[in-house]
Amino acid sequence: MNCVQLALDHVEQSPDRPAIWLPGPAKGKTASFAELFALACALQRSLVASGVQSGDLVLLQDRLSLRLYAAVFAILGLGATVVLIEPWMPAAHIERAARTAAPKFFVSGWLGRLWGIRHPAIRAIPHKLNVRRLLQQPNGWKFVVEDVEPDQPGTVSFTSGTTGEPKGVVRTQGGLLRQRQVLARALDAAQQARPDLCIFANFVLANLASGRPSIILPDPWKPRLLRQLDNLPPALQPHSLTCGPAFLSTLMQHANLPRLKSLHVGGALTDCRTFERAFQRWPQAHFRHLYGSTEAEPVAVADAQIAVLQSREKGYFQTLLLGSPVAEIAHHSDARGLWVSGPHVCGPYLGNHAANRTDKRTDEQGRAWHFMGDRISPCDDGRDWWYRGRANQPESDFALEQRAYSALQSSNCFIHRMHTGEILLVGEVDAAAKLPGVDRVVTARIIRDRRHRARIDRPRTLKEGTKWAPG
Repeated sequence: MNCVQLALDHVEQSPDRPAIWLPGPAKGKTASFAELFALACALQRSLVASGVQSGDLVLLQDRLSLRLYAAVFAILGLGATVVLIEPWMPAAHIERAARTAAPKFFVSGWLGRLWGIRHPAIRAIPHKLNVRRLLQQPNGWKFVVEDVEPDQPGTVSFTSGTTGEPKGVVRTQGGLLRQRQVLARALDAAQQARPDLCIFANFVLANLASGRPSIILPDPWKPRLLRQLDNLPPALQPHSLTCGPAFLSTLMQHANLPRLKSLHVGGALTDCRTFERAFQRWPQAHFRHLYGSTEAEPVAVADAQIAVLQSREKGYFQTLLLGSPVAEIAHHSDARGLWVSGPHVCGPYLGNHAANRTDKRTDEQGRAWHFMGDRISPCDDGRDWWYRGRANQPESDFALEQRAYSALQSSNCFIHRMHTGEILLVGEVDAAAKLPGVDRVVTARIIRDRRHRARIDRPRTLKEGTKWAPG
């Protein structure tokens, strides 16, 4: 088996079908499945000539491009493992991630080389390959699909989220296949063949495996690029959208996309009014509210219109109804919070033993369990879940935070409890604001996570968003 075979099948069945569209001069760049794999063939030939073999770890760092996805397929097809490190992590975290993975090869463009040269562990990688030079070699190569075991690592993604040490999230070849199957069922993707506007890399890979065209926008989401979407030819107009709340808000400011029929929003809690604006913009579309994590995507799915309605009925400013867990998910809660298991849930981290001790388990049947870091509570019907905050935040602070959002009609703030017990409301709030339960208001520039610009990066906001420093 090899997860690349699913996408390769579409080259044989529909070679001229659009695979990826990326913005660019004039009408942007469209690549068919045949063109994507022609590029992957050229890269794969050079990778083999450079010594890449099944089981090798290959650190890949390149800009969001057709070349990037071609490189992912070229590496996976050989049975090697793609290693990805978030480039914006602190230098010490990048150094630790690179030393932990110990890749044999570093494949990058010129920006990747500039990024890598700053880190001794990346400079120490034995073989460094220029992705542009790899493409300059004569081709004539037939794409190789190595037969691998289902538990062979396919990708290792190092992320630290907004706190903590870097964690290597391992997706096996079999896990990548199963995630595609779960996503297709949960989002009815099997019934959709039209283009998907997508900002999540794992969803793009699932689209390609399903034969769906992906419309991809690089970050930052520049207004001129968003406006370019409305000028796409009918065959490339997105019929679905997979994104986070920050992208949805930005998109509504700059594009119309009248053909949207299905919207999937996740990655962070979404303000009810963001959804409500989208409901008005696309009244005939179906909206899903997704709950999951890097390690387990998706975990639960809700009809967003029902989720917003019930959240509003309880007086919440944010959409806290998570819906019901997908059929493949097993779950239980303990005193800390929610644990999940399933065929698409990633097993132990690479390189973070502390997180493995606290957030990972293996049961008597050999099933891997992952701690979501969230509290949930069941609805009266026993099927749906309510979100009750992060496990490391006192539940009373989460409830106070939600009351503050409703009172201020803004979620650009958060509750921070000092070691003295003093309760602060920190964020883009007037320092003179008076709120029951809050001892002091600290005005600060809210800093969001760098990946999807949705969740508040609380440590960075406390450190960089204001001159005030916590005691």
